[in-house]
Amino acid sequence: MKTIITTLVLCMLLAATSSTWAQTPAAPAPSGQTESKPLTIELPKDPLVAMYLSATLPGLGQIYAGHKARGVVFMASIIGAFGAAYASYEPAVLHLADYDKTDFGGNGDGLISAGEAKNWDDRKFEDTAFDRLSTGRKAGLITGAAIGAGLYIWNIFDARARAHDHNRDLAQRRVSIGLQASRDGASVALGVNF
Repeated sequence: MKTIITTLVLCMLLAATSSTWAQTPAAPAPSGQTESKPLTIELPKDPLVAMYLSATLPGLGQIYAGHKARGVVFMASIIGAFGAAYASYEPAVLHLADYDKTDFGGNGDGLISAGEAKNWDDRKFEDTAFDRLSTGRKAGLITGAAIGAGLYIWNIFDARARAHDHNRDLAQRRVSIGLQASRDGASVALGVNF
């Protein structure tokens, strides 16, 4: 769990610092010289890479396609949904002290006997964990897991759509058609950016 949280924090820090570096203004030009704009190159995004990244870590494909806020929202939503499902299931997880109870083959004396410890090692009664949950917890577990799975699948296909949108916007900015007015008349101008 610590590894996942560390990875998420590193990804968010990387996304935040990369946008800060990209937006750093150029140094002012010395007097008498014209200021030149820094060269920016935007590359098309591969939709399959975006899908793979989102399948690996939810939200990463959206961040790759340039939609950082959307990626963070997907990441937080999916983690929250699966976290809620686990929180609903967690009371059904048996601990060593539970095997001393008479419901789980123990004698209820407050001491763990060799037989009770063997039941815990063999993980007896683990298969009935879902049945022991209350109706509200069962509903929370099923709802959280279903929402998390739905968001996860949506996240993958949304990353593909964001990559396609990025490529479409990039193509539209490369070619521009406009009217130019001059003293002699008007003309149509075609601009192609490389």
